[in-house]
Amino acid sequence: MPAANRPNARLAGAALIGALAALAPSPARADIQQLTAYEKTGRAPLVVWGEVTDGVHRFAVIRTLDVIKCSIPERPAESFRIAFRLDSFLRPPWQEAITFKNGEHVLLYLRKFTKEDGRQPDGDLYTLMWGEPGRETLPPEGEEARVTAVRRFAAILSAPTEDQPALLRAALRDPNPLIADGSFEEAIKQGIGDVAMIPELVELLSNARQPPRVYALRMMALVVSDARAAGREVPRRDELSEVLRGRAATDPVEPFRVQAVATLAELGGEDNKVFLQRVAREDASQLVRYEAEKALQGWAVRGRP
Repeated sequence: MPAANRPNARLAGAALIGALAALAPSPARADIQQLTAYEKTGRAPLVVWGEVTDGVHRFAVIRTLDVIKCSIPERPAESFRIAFRLDSFLRPPWQEAITFKNGEHVLLYLRKFTKEDGRQPDGDLYTLMWGEPGRETLPPEGEEARVTAVRRFAAILSAPTEDQPALLRAALRDPNPLIADGSFEEAIKQGIGDVAMIPELVELLSNARQPPRVYALRMMALVVSDARAAGREVPRRDELSEVLRGRAATDPVEPFRVQAVATLAELGGEDNKVFLQRVAREDASQLVRYEAEKALQGWAVRGRP
C-alpha cells in the first residue's frame, strides 16, 4: 500500500471497529447476577444502618443508627461521610445513579475510601461496595424486618465456619420472611441439606407463603440427587413420591408445580415416569408441560429406572 494511503486505512479501520462496538449488545441489568443480602453482608467489611442527614453536597453525611458488622479498624462514629459522586458518574450502564436524600434510612455496605494511589485518608470517609448495589433505601414499613435479617446474617457469618450450616438450617423456619427466604437461598447455594431434612421440607410444602414452598422443593431435589450419587436410599421414597405427585397435580401455583415436577424427576421410578408423561400431555401450564417433557428426555438419556 502506498505510504500516502496508510493514514486513511488506519482511520477506516478505527471507524469499522467503532461501528462494530456500537452494534455489540451491552449488558442489561437483568443479565447481571445480583448479590443477595446474605452475600453482601458476608463480603462487605462494614455494614451500617443509618439515616441520611446531608445528601446534596460533595459527600453524603450519615448518622449511624447501628453498626451491624465491622471487620476493619476504622469503625464509624455517630456521623460519617460517604464519597459516592465519582462512583455514580463511572457506574456501569445497568446501575442506577447513586443518590442520597435527606432523612431517608439506608442499609450501607461499605469499605474505607481509598485514593487512586492506594492511600486511605484519615477520618470518617467511606465508599460504597459495588457502587449502587452497596446501598439500600429502607421504606418505613418493613424497615425493622430488613435490618433484623441483615443482623441475623451477620451473626451466622461471624460464627465458626463449621457451625454456619446448622445456623442456616435453623433460620429456614424463622417467622421473618427475609431471614427464612435468604437462608434458604444460601443453604441451597452451599448444598446444605441431607435426607434427614426431608420430613421438615415436606412440612414446609404447606407454608402459607410461596417462596418457602418452592425453596423446600428445590432443596429436596438437591438432597435426593446427592443421595442417589452417593448410593444412599431415600427414606420412605414411595410415600414422598405420592405426596409430590398430589401437589404437582393440584397446586394452583405454576412455579410450585414446575419445581414439583423437577423434584419427582430426581426421585425417579416408573411410577413417577408415568405421572410425568401424563403431566406433559395434560397440565394447563405450558411451563409445567415443558418441565415434564425435559425431565422425560433426561430420563431417556441417563437411562434412569
